[in-house]
Amino acid sequence: MSGDASARAGAGAGAEPRQAGRARHPWLGLFVVCTGALVGPLDTAVNVAFPAVTDAFGLALRDIQWIVIAFVVAQSGFTIVFGRLGDVYGHRRIFAIGMFACVLAHFAAGFAPDYRSLVALRVFQGVAVGIAVACGPALATLLFAPQDKRRVLGIYVTTFSLGLAIGPLLGGVLVQWLGWPGVFWFRAPLALLVLALLPLLADVRAPRDGDGDGGAHVAPPVRSGLNGALPVRAGLNAAPPATPDPGSTRPMPPLVPLEPLRSPRFVALPLDSVIVNLACFAILLLVPYALARWPDQSIAASGALLALFPGGSLAGGLLAGQAVRRLSSAQLVRGGMLIAALGLLLTAALLPSGSAVALGAALFATGLGLGLFQVGYMDTTTSMLPPQDRGLAGALVTVTRLLGIVLGVTGIGALHEALGSFEQAIAAMGAGLLAFGVLAVFTRR
Repeated sequence: MSGDASARAGAGAGAEPRQAGRARHPWLGLFVVCTGALVGPLDTAVNVAFPAVTDAFGLALRDIQWIVIAFVVAQSGFTIVFGRLGDVYGHRRIFAIGMFACVLAHFAAGFAPDYRSLVALRVFQGVAVGIAVACGPALATLLFAPQDKRRVLGIYVTTFSLGLAIGPLLGGVLVQWLGWPGVFWFRAPLALLVLALLPLLADVRAPRDGDGDGGAHVAPPVRSGLNGALPVRAGLNAAPPATPDPGSTRPMPPLVPLEPLRSPRFVALPLDSVIVNLACFAILLLVPYALARWPDQSIAASGALLALFPGGSLAGGLLAGQAVRRLSSAQLVRGGMLIAALGLLLTAALLPSGSAVALGAALFATGLGLGLFQVGYMDTTTSMLPPQDRGLAGALVTVTRLLGIVLGVTGIGALHEALGSFEQAIAAMGAGLLAFGVLAVFTRR
């Protein structure tokens, strides 16, 4: 019996619905959430197709930025909005809407007849993925007890990194087999699979005042409007809106709670995420073009080599999840930032060498630092907001990563044009990140 069905069975006719216990099969639910979250990171398959897209539509290298910007900007805006809507109306519901939109968007993008149509459909893809991943961290962590949060986040980040790693591998094969449209089509069946598995995912919500253990609980049955009535916890988001929702006695919380913004630490962390993701995007943007200059280098081989970067992120997520008691989240954030910076500098130094082994090690090191950083950042952010704001917290993590990518794709492209060298542009990103990380270590408490 699913979590929803269990909750309905527990409420008698005319009786006030009660909250059920924690989800009975959390690991099955986590599998569904992590599988659905792959629709976002698997977009790295598109990076491998950049040269094929520029050739197909007769574009300059800098024009390819709109393929990234259209997707990322749309995803960023909808992630923050639907993350908050998930806190109010149910994370599982928002997750399902996003999966359905992904089926349509990924299928349609591969049939774009011209470049403008492709950019427009990338906006649609960004909207769909933004809705789908908005509540991923909230669903994943609320399935388990609070003490398991960092371990679950490590699994979630590892899955995300796995998608980043699989994307280039699949991208190289799909471009050779189906051309550039293949990097869009293959995610539609994945979203359909997640929709089919959705009954395995309980509709968990954050605990309220009076809940004994502080863990996640299965939501009560729908009674009227969009969601059943639940009292909101007094505190950060207790202020009711000017016009309450007539279908529920639960007030709509503000889009962004103001109390955490008074903390310099809370404000500084998103800046760290933007800078780290901006610098590391130099790998995904410039390395495919640099590898295309290597003699006798196939697209599939380039995709496999590029996959070592997110492969390092996967390893970083696993290591961070195991280091729950040995390292603090702040140590993961700072250490990850510095390792990523050194990896970027090594990548720039080894690109001209033509050695796949040496370059692969540098790419792996960069990804390792990014993976450590992401777990520490996500753990800290979700800990600084109350559990009922877990959807918003997860959305903030995603949006800052995407903002870094947007700034990276525009700034790194311009930097490459100014310097005229892939290696120098990547080295500049590494040096800048290293300086920022060192400054952060010595100036923050």
